[in-house]
Amino acid sequence: MSKHLFFLPTFLLLSLLLSCAPKKQEIDTYDLKRVLERFAQNRIQTGLMADTKRPTPADSVLFEEACEVYRLSIPEAKEMLKKENKGLYESIYGNE
Repeated sequence: MSKHLFFLPTFLLLSLLLSCAPKKQEIDTYDLKRVLERFAQNRIQTGLMADTKRPTPADSVLFEEACEVYRLSIPEAKEMLKKENKGLYESIYGNE
């Protein structure tokens, strides 16, 4: 039982520290790859779980949500996506 008493406060403290961590400003190709994988998974999942009473989130919302999960700067991620895969960037954001 004492293990559980130690684990819970440690877990809560670690969760708090991670949620307060600053966003990563410099993004590399691995970061972008992880974001795009999560984006693709969420896009497929929202298509499978489509509900006529609730609108499907826009691709831009799904991309930015993936950036938030990995604590990446959204403007930096968008810029890297535009540079690395202009066609996908235009598909998500249009001609911004």
